[in-house]
Amino acid sequence: MHKLDRAIRSANQSLVRLGSLAALAIASTGALAQGGDNLEEVTVVGIRASLEQNIDMKRNADSVVDAITAEDIGKFPDKNVAEALQRVPGVSISRDFGEGEDVSIRGTDSSLNMTLLNGQTVATSQWKVLSALSRGFNYAMLPSDLIASAEVYKTPQADIDEGSVGGTIILSTRKPLDMDSGTASVSLESQYSELPEQWDPSGSAMASWKNEAGTFGVLGAVVFQDRTVERHGAEVLGNYSVYNTADTGEDVYVPWGLGSALFKQDRERRGVDLNLQYRPGERFDATLHYMASELGASNSNQNFLPLPGNGVRDGATNSRVDENGVLIGADIDGSQVGSHVAYDVIYRDGSSMDTDVLDLDMNYDLGFARVHAQLGRTTSEGRANDWFYEYFNQANDDRVNWSYSNEGGPSGSFADSGWITNPGDELVLNGYFESRILMSDAEDYAQVDTEFDVDFGPVEQIKVGYKRRDRDTGQDRVRTYASNLDAAGGYFGTAADFWSGAVVSGLHGETGFAPGAYFDPDRDKLNAYFDALPDCRAGSAELCSNRDQTWYPSIFDINEKVDAVYVKADFADDATGVRGNVGVRYVTTDTTSGAWSFSDEQGDYLYDEVTSDYSDVLPSLNLAWDLNDDVVLRFAAAKVIARPSPSQLTSSVSLTPETSSGSGGNPALNPYRATQYDLGAEWYFADSAMAAATLFTKKIDDYIFTEIRAEQVVSPDGVVDIQSMSRPQNGPGVDLSGLEAQLQYSFDNGFGFVGNYTYTDVGDAKTEDGPVTLPGNSEHMANLSGFFENEKFSARLAYNYRSEFFRAKTAVGSLFRDEQASLDAQFSYYLTDQLTLRAEALNLANETVNEIFKVDGGPTLQGSEWENGRRFFLGANYKF
Repeated sequence: MHKLDRAIRSANQSLVRLGSLAALAIASTGALAQGGDNLEEVTVVGIRASLEQNIDMKRNADSVVDAITAEDIGKFPDKNVAEALQRVPGVSISRDFGEGEDVSIRGTDSSLNMTLLNGQTVATSQWKVLSALSRGFNYAMLPSDLIASAEVYKTPQADIDEGSVGGTIILSTRKPLDMDSGTASVSLESQYSELPEQWDPSGSAMASWKNEAGTFGVLGAVVFQDRTVERHGAEVLGNYSVYNTADTGEDVYVPWGLGSALFKQDRERRGVDLNLQYRPGERFDATLHYMASELGASNSNQNFLPLPGNGVRDGATNSRVDENGVLIGADIDGSQVGSHVAYDVIYRDGSSMDTDVLDLDMNYDLGFARVHAQLGRTTSEGRANDWFYEYFNQANDDRVNWSYSNEGGPSGSFADSGWITNPGDELVLNGYFESRILMSDAEDYAQVDTEFDVDFGPVEQIKVGYKRRDRDTGQDRVRTYASNLDAAGGYFGTAADFWSGAVVSGLHGETGFAPGAYFDPDRDKLNAYFDALPDCRAGSAELCSNRDQTWYPSIFDINEKVDAVYVKADFADDATGVRGNVGVRYVTTDTTSGAWSFSDEQGDYLYDEVTSDYSDVLPSLNLAWDLNDDVVLRFAAAKVIARPSPSQLTSSVSLTPETSSGSGGNPALNPYRATQYDLGAEWYFADSAMAAATLFTKKIDDYIFTEIRAEQVVSPDGVVDIQSMSRPQNGPGVDLSGLEAQLQYSFDNGFGFVGNYTYTDVGDAKTEDGPVTLPGNSEHMANLSGFFENEKFSARLAYNYRSEFFRAKTAVGSLFRDEQASLDAQFSYYLTDQLTLRAEALNLANETVNEIFKVDGGPTLQGSEWENGRRFFLGANYKF
């Protein structure tokens, strides 16, 4: 509680400062008003008006759509777009680092959904070393201040890009000719993060102008957000496996490794948005849009790693086993064991990712038809840098003894090991490399669409179009590593050689894991040592460094060319109240996947390319029946596809020989293909009120699952036997069905609520190796938001819940993310029509992120657990 007390005191000080700012703003407003004949009256739009707009967008749509709109300029409902989208029925997100990043729709993994900005793809990448390139958009890249609305299409239309099994999210930015000239806003905010005990600033500014004739306008926005991230982890590495205990000879379930992890990061997000719009008359309109967003993500990760798998196998004493075969306690005799304690220290300076979009959108009214053309380019680069150092215990050292327990959760106790915080030579540094990974994603696109007004019975409009997309995704990597370590005695030095007295402490306040303190290496000493190593040359026998070596196993390039044509008809029958659209989209996909393979015969790497192609006919039907003024019934049917992720299509491999595991891709994969149906009813029983329910079902064919088998892999070190090699494969079908229900109501006294619940049931795909589960699917999801609003004040309390979901298949079981819940609060005070003061709190209950491991035919065991802490915000928004 001492951290929270300090946060509250700091918050009070900030409120005083904000109060002074507010007083200055009031004075300024009054001075402007005295000579303010040129000022227009500005009305602040609040929660209620935003919810009304959301309802109108849903009600008038022909497809099954949910929408979120900003309350006002610079006032999107949540801190980033993903966190706002989680309030939508059927939508769930991940908050691995305390901030929404990946979005899943209707029980499908984030990579099976699409995010479009103004109707077009946004290139994306990653800053995390272990993150595979995915088609899912990383919402950490997108400040919410740049977005005016977000629409979630649960059912497709022929004129919307294919590529999603779950749903398509269309984000929209503002246009200057739709706004009053001179509209501007400024937002300033300070954020307090509980774990690092740090205040960080953020802000945004937007201004829009148009000429008196209203034919040309300019809108610009800038955003900066800094955040100090700290995450405490009690990790299970390598998952659970079967080991034979040294003292009793029993086969028991034990994790290969545990980790007491401290992650720190300095996030610096910068964004700019620019719109130029030209509309000389009613017939022609053109908008040039440029958006750029950059996330600086320098970070470090320290992980103290007891390795119980090796420890119990070779040096267990006093072993205790429960009725399920789970080892619940043992003492590890270090004198009998080789490697059983490690310490990884990783620095990732300069890690980052950026995205930019340049888009030209043109519309021309020919009278008998309207032509739309759009072309542009979007690019993204992600940089994941590593300075990796790994310590291990000296073999058969009776000073390195510890105890393992797993009663309620796995942990390691080093109560009698003073060297953890005051190191000597118990641990030696014998692992080192430096790595720079560059991930890239770029897409060029061009499309033309034409709408014809017709009078064919109920058919009112025919729309036809063609689109071309050319996408390049790839990864490059260079590594620096040492050779001839044996010449230095098998290690670079002891823990004491690279220490200057600092200690990492204060971990695991919520995760309940030991140890909570350990020595902190001196990075300057590490840099000085490895910078001084000589370069390796042909025939070198001394300890030396191979600097900036191209690391071919991690390099790949994938090109994807997509051509699509479609026709869509919009229809409406006033007599029956039936409206909707029907259409078909025909799409061809050509893929070239290139990667390097190692040939032990020639002793060199060879670049191979694998090509594949497929085509799909994707019909869609959306029916809406306005039964009366208050009730809408809906039916939809469609065929959809979702293409494999780039990381699944590569022929490159990644190996971890320490755990005899690895992963690789499969360039011959087909896309997910699904046939889906929706049936729903919506009742708009009062102003700002709605009750709705939708049944949905999807039959997914060509399901992509991860196959784990033993495999011999050719590597630079020769042929390596990998016992758990993971590769994606197309499998049989899987059925997914569910129910979405939502209720929204605003009372006359200013109170209101929004609630929704989603149930999803998914069957297992039957493969030769047994059943596999669709990743990312939570059976139960729920959201409940209560709010109060009057002319001066608004408040919202929002609760979000999702049940456990499958993540990955392992050799002896399945890894799940445990149920997650979050409680967030938001307060706004409208000091004047122009000035709003805001306060917000995220993760009020300080919920941790947990994983659980389910042994095939056996028990459920605690996996990793991470604490991200609470976050608090204080800010002000001024609208001119």
